[in-house]
Amino acid sequence: ELAIRGYTVVVTDMDEAGAETVASGLPGAHSRKLDVTLASTCHEVVTSIESNIGPIEAWVSNAGVSRMARFLDIDEKQYDFTLDVNLKGLFFSGQAAARVMAKRKSGCIVNIASMAGKQGRAPFLADYVASKFGAIGLTQAMAFELAPLGIRVNAVCPGFVATSMQVRELEWESSLRGTDPESVKRQWIADTPMGRLEQPH
Repeated sequence: ELAIRGYTVVVTDMDEAGAETVASGLPGAHSRKLDVTLASTCHEVVTSIESNIGPIEAWVSNAGVSRMARFLDIDEKQYDFTLDVNLKGLFFSGQAAARVMAKRKSGCIVNIASMAGKQGRAPFLADYVASKFGAIGLTQAMAFELAPLGIRVNAVCPGFVATSMQVRELEWESSLRGTDPESVKRQWIADTPMGRLEQPH
């Protein structure tokens, strides 16, 4: 969508080959390997884009992970991984982007949160819920502090989106509930006012 609107898109991912594949399908797009959990890497990627491609006008923080488990079974390793990617990553990548935008007094940052950042009723996702509530709070703090620098910051909170991540979550939740993925999917649809799952586009 950004490419259609005339943006020069830079696709970033931990999976460098995957980022290149996505970029190859977009007109004039580029790709970079990025680990959002490392502040230094976020800074390096932003600097590379600014130096070799052009000024960053918009930054979308959409790296995210999830893994379903009962609250009592979530261990420290899983908790740290979820919070590192979903919240720490959003913090440091947004910080790196905002630093260059602040010099020009303009820019837009969009943080991809989740409906799980608005309600705790997301079974078997306690660490994910915590990260997404944090994402919304961080977005509000960024918006308040960066507005005087000409930078707009907003969050998008999708519902149930039909992606490969959702396929895994259907399997996890059905296993935890002792049912089948199709039954879980029907419940998700019933919980959605439009009566359907979101599509990525």
